[in-house]
Amino acid sequence: MKKKLLYLTFIVLFSVSAINAQTKYWDFQEIATWPLSAPAPVTTPATPQESNYLTETVVDKLGIFPGASTVKNFGVINLSNGTFTGYTSTTRFQVNGNGGVTAPTYKPTQRYLYFTVDGPCTVKVWFRHASSTAGSADRSVLVTDGNSLVGSAAAPVAGSAIVTANYTTVGGGKLYVYSDNGVNLYKVEVTGANVTTPALGNKNFQKELDVTVFAKDNKIFLSNIKSSTTVEVYNVLGALVKSTQANADTSLDINGGVYIVKAQSAEGEKSVKVIVQ
Repeated sequence: MKKKLLYLTFIVLFSVSAINAQTKYWDFQEIATWPLSAPAPVTTPATPQESNYLTETVVDKLGIFPGASTVKNFGVINLSNGTFTGYTSTTRFQVNGNGGVTAPTYKPTQRYLYFTVDGPCTVKVWFRHASSTAGSADRSVLVTDGNSLVGSAAAPVAGSAIVTANYTTVGGGKLYVYSDNGVNLYKVEVTGANVTTPALGNKNFQKELDVTVFAKDNKIFLSNIKSSTTVEVYNVLGALVKSTQANADTSLDINGGVYIVKAQSAEGEKSVKVIVQ
């Protein structure tokens, strides 16, 4: 009995570690999440293409901060191929300028992306220099914590680069991604920590969802669901094995094992470990 308990405890701890080690990414060629910007109107002189994100916005836990109301072109998404080692894309996120600061100041004031994490992680950013003019200086993308540089990389004119930034702060925090001049972003990736960026208007507190989660026989039950709730079930390897959208009490058929059940709605969120016999 004691050996079985220790074994189950190990599996539960392993499952939590596996889920925490998941990779979160934002790939700007996924049009369902990142729709193309409307074409620029045909005018003389030419009118620049305008972004979908004219004010601070959070999309899939990625914060987008253009800055002053005069910034209209940060986050323009349009078709443009990008080729990197192990990754290709057909769509770019245009930065069209710098973050408004220079070293040793590392908290940008405009044209930046941001997200929060719950622990140490590795951040990667795939990007290209936005100019093809010969002699144009290298352009860099920086990842910072607002106080210091976490990592950066520079791309030559008409070239590409990948930032790999290792963030080591226990407990995590807020990270910023910005550039020192115009670049095109293709993908941002976080590995090793959960991305916990709050929705706008709810930045200081995330209420625990008042949902009861338990396992019986070969089912996982959720009760006291009061509104539309996203339910995700992860196995011990951190892989998503089931997901559903529920508006009332529900149950899920599942094989025996140890799982983490995550429920999230407008009222809050909750994660529960369950053992299915």
